[in-house]
Amino acid sequence: MSSNQVSSNGRAAISFPVTTEATAREYQFDPAPLPPVADSGAQRALFANPNPSRLVSFDTFASPAERESIRARAAEAARPSPLRQGKMELNHAKPRKKVSAEQQILDFFGSEEVVSPPQSHIICDAPVAPNSLRIQASIIDGLIMLAGMVLIFSGFVYMGGPSVIDKHTLPFLIMALVTVPLFYKGMWTFVGRDSYGTTAAGLRIVDFDGNPPSQSRRYQRLAGSFVSVLAAGVGLIWALVDEDSLTWHDHISGTFPTFGPDFSDH
Repeated sequence: MSSNQVSSNGRAAISFPVTTEATAREYQFDPAPLPPVADSGAQRALFANPNPSRLVSFDTFASPAERESIRARAAEAARPSPLRQGKMELNHAKPRKKVSAEQQILDFFGSEEVVSPPQSHIICDAPVAPNSLRIQASIIDGLIMLAGMVLIFSGFVYMGGPSVIDKHTLPFLIMALVTVPLFYKGMWTFVGRDSYGTTAAGLRIVDFDGNPPSQSRRYQRLAGSFVSVLAAGVGLIWALVDEDSLTWHDHISGTFPTFGPDFSDH
């Protein structure tokens, strides 16, 4: 050990004596006693204040009369209110009054739907001819057209035409047979008269207003009748499900068959 280290340890031992058996001094805690509180019903202080002169007393904010009033109100608020005793009456559901059959009621939930009949397109009072008479008129016109087709085919064979029907002669034969109904129906339409079958069945064609149809309506009825037939006859069968028993060509032309003057009482 050097001399410098010895001199340094000697000075430290002289300035700060150290011993292995030395202990720390016990700290003497002497709390200040709480000031006595008079039994006046006031709330006691929770902590001790070493300087009571710095406290602001509550008594300086209110007079004795005000303090007594505050205590009375606090005691009244803390006191539980007495339970009310009495009989409880229950309102039973009143039985529903019976509604007479003559009294009208409002149906807001749609339990009784008002079913109105569909609006008809026919304005006049003329009735639509029954299907039996319409079929009768069609049969009469069909027989007349069939007679014309037989006459044309007979003349075709008589004039030396081939009697064998093949793919070469069939188109010409179909065109010749279609010409007959076109000519028959077109003739009556051109003259503005009902066909022979319609008149023979005791029927006549009128528009939805009950008047004789115009020339343009007759042409529309002619074109609509071919549409009804070419659609696999659906336009004719439509009269069975229609609300007014009208066919397609009736709706297209705005016309329909009704009873003639001689059958108005039927």
